[in-house]
Amino acid sequence: MLHMNKDVAIARGNKLSNKLYRMSFKLVPKPPPNDYKFSFNTNTSALSWEIWHKRFGHVRYLGLQKLMDKSMVDGFHIDMHSPRPDCVACTKAKHSEKPFGLAEKRVTKLGKLMHVDLWGKYEIASIHGSQYYLIMIDNALRYITVEFLKKKSHASAKISEYMTHQIAKGRSLCAIKMDRGSEFVNEELTKRCHSQGIRFQMTAPYLPSQNSVAEHMNRTLTELTQMMLMALKLLQFLWEPTIAHSMYICNRSYTSARPDKMPYESWNGSKPKVSHLREFGTPVWILLQGQQIQRKMLPKSQ
Repeated sequence: MLHMNKDVAIARGNKLSNKLYRMSFKLVPKPPPNDYKFSFNTNTSALSWEIWHKRFGHVRYLGLQKLMDKSMVDGFHIDMHSPRPDCVACTKAKHSEKPFGLAEKRVTKLGKLMHVDLWGKYEIASIHGSQYYLIMIDNALRYITVEFLKKKSHASAKISEYMTHQIAKGRSLCAIKMDRGSEFVNEELTKRCHSQGIRFQMTAPYLPSQNSVAEHMNRTLTELTQMMLMALKLLQFLWEPTIAHSMYICNRSYTSARPDKMPYESWNGSKPKVSHLREFGTPVWILLQGQQIQRKMLPKSQ
């Protein structure tokens, strides 16, 4: 559809491809020569800052600004004149006591260093019975992989599966940075890593900040999850699919650790599309399933 300056529709046409439409016109009273051609620039309707903030799972406005300025994603159209209101859910979920120490120096080679951390035990089991999640981050690309666990002892098996998958894709690991928990420092994982020449970089006891990349990302994922759960008024046992969606959002968001490309593009070699993200950033099935379960749990008098 073609609009005038005041958003008045003056013409309609058939869409052929991205921003390309076919339209028929009849010009009166003085038609131009037959070889005269017209061209129009079309744009999809732009959404407000607030809507995109919710679609990206409450990522801060500065990160959205970077995505737009650097054209890092497709289908990202923002109404620049729209306000950037304060978000109540963000204010509640982002309270913190003390920041971590200085950021670690980032390596530049894929697979040279992987950060691993286990989050849990969460007092509320997820909708699938999980009480932990394992986070794995490539230091060079900052691409995140999350696995959900019912027991912390399953962590070493998930790391082995991750390494096997990377080897199948032609990627090799050089070192893993982690704490000294028994879920990591055990015979099974040690034997597997040593046989493939993978070194362990373990943090000092009671100093998780030495693995700041994983700790920062754990905090980011849990904050985004709590913001979405509070904004949508969902029960806490839906934290697992919401964590998974937070990981999906982070892999497609701007990160200052790699300002030239976002993690998804660096990892997969193609620019992601974000036009499919719906408002509030949470997949439809989470909302429907969560609301149905919550209705069942309410007393009949309600």
